[in-house]
Amino acid sequence: MSTPSAEPTPRALGESLAALAAQVADLRGQICAIDARLDQAGLRGDLDLAARFEELAQTVTGALDAAAPRGPAAPYWIGLDRDTYASQLADLQRWADIVLRQQYGGYELRDCWPRHIHAIWELSTLAAEWHHTYQAPRPDLARALELHDRWLPGTMRRITGITSACQPQCVMLRDPGDWGARPRYR
Repeated sequence: MSTPSAEPTPRALGESLAALAAQVADLRGQICAIDARLDQAGLRGDLDLAARFEELAQTVTGALDAAAPRGPAAPYWIGLDRDTYASQLADLQRWADIVLRQQYGGYELRDCWPRHIHAIWELSTLAAEWHHTYQAPRPDLARALELHDRWLPGTMRRITGITSACQPQCVMLRDPGDWGARPRYR
């Protein structure tokens, strides 16, 4: 067994204190260097770093979302039950009546379009893009320009083609299941 050591000598205490003082001075120098770098970066003592980091995280998240936007899902009509189909179609008809026909009156939209599944697909995709563009708190100008220059005219041209051979009785069909009674169904 070892015997407990005697108390340190005054010389050993002095050397330990000198070493400790040197470490404190070194740390003080490091803190001064860090403070100087924080001052250069514009980070003053009254700045709430936690809030600043949260703000930075939101900025990064916004930049990532802008680089890979996650918009609404594309409309999908295949395999819907009758009630879901009718509900989605009613929503689309409301959008077509309120937005498309009132705000974009220069385009022809025949009344029989809900009887043509391809027209429904076209309009629902256009409506999804319109909502994605204009329901943001700050609508994106590039997206709006592309909608008006590319998607709207192209969609309306295709719908006009889909419904161009329709006869007046097309709009009178009672149910989307009456496709066989439609002239030249597309």
